[in-house]
Amino acid sequence: MTSSPDPGLLTFASNLMESHGALLEQEDKRILSLLPPELARFLNAPEEILLGGENYPLLYGSPFLDSLIRLATHDVPVLYARLNIPYLKKDGFDRLVSEDVQLFGARIKSVAQAEANACYMVVICHYRALSDERKEGLVQVPVSESTGSVIEGLEELWKEFPFEAFPDSRVPPQFDLMPEQALTRAIDQARGVTQEELSTFFSGMRRRLYRDVRNTREYYQALAVEMEQSLSHHNLTEAQREDRRAKIAELPKEMNAKIGDLERKYSLKVTITGRAALRLLVPVVRLMVQINCRKISTTVSLTWNPVTRRLDPIRCDRCGGGSLRIYADGRDTTVRLLCPMCNGSN
Repeated sequence: MTSSPDPGLLTFASNLMESHGALLEQEDKRILSLLPPELARFLNAPEEILLGGENYPLLYGSPFLDSLIRLATHDVPVLYARLNIPYLKKDGFDRLVSEDVQLFGARIKSVAQAEANACYMVVICHYRALSDERKEGLVQVPVSESTGSVIEGLEELWKEFPFEAFPDSRVPPQFDLMPEQALTRAIDQARGVTQEELSTFFSGMRRRLYRDVRNTREYYQALAVEMEQSLSHHNLTEAQREDRRAKIAELPKEMNAKIGDLERKYSLKVTITGRAALRLLVPVVRLMVQINCRKISTTVSLTWNPVTRRLDPIRCDRCGGGSLRIYADGRDTTVRLLCPMCNGSN
């Protein structure tokens, strides 16, 4: 007879299975579950099971609980929420634009403003660095879903505001179903953040590699000198001297093989995997600004973000990155806005 399942595990299992389309009915301290065919196949179970019963117990380490954990981590979990902003800035945007935006080769002026909603995403990634040692951790990358620009500080500052979470069945239509641009930018940025996080680890591994390579070279150099000196020993026959000379000739090859082993030992493999995402709907102020470059003008939408209390970065027309240091490139009948890196590559 199976004992009563752990209440926490039962809540976890029932919520998870219900979110994947299962129909649940309480039976004493267990739950009768009717599974959709796809879910039943994933769990390797019949379509009707007694959750927490004898055949499907909820015990730590049990195969069925392991299957539920794989189901929970199979897809990246996403939380949708709206930030409640108590106050939106009403004026002073001309001064803000002149202070926040460094525009080169053009003039900029505000022409209109309006309150709106903007979508942001905080992507949480797990990194693992494997070598002779192992190091892993998490990084968070916040991006604008409309431009893909990285919004520095948003990953921590959003916590200062009250928020309303949305269940999957009531996600507002403002969220794009497939924000590929934002995800791509976030993963690219996560690689750079991970490299910074691992810089000390990388340096330590390089120092150990250089130390071991230096010691290996010194060992083989000393061994070669010792073997060369032993050739003059009067007790050696000519055959022994020839054999020792052959071994001396093989020392560089043997040393290089040992160094190759060390390089493989200390080689680094870093993997970055998306683990979760937070998608935020935030009230913002949209600013329409006119940019005049030579005789060409264009109108651009900027966003004042009440969470960071500054303008979001402007999207570079070449690389898609974001910056508030922008170079205007007016050619033919269009004005292209370039970040410092792309402007320098012209």
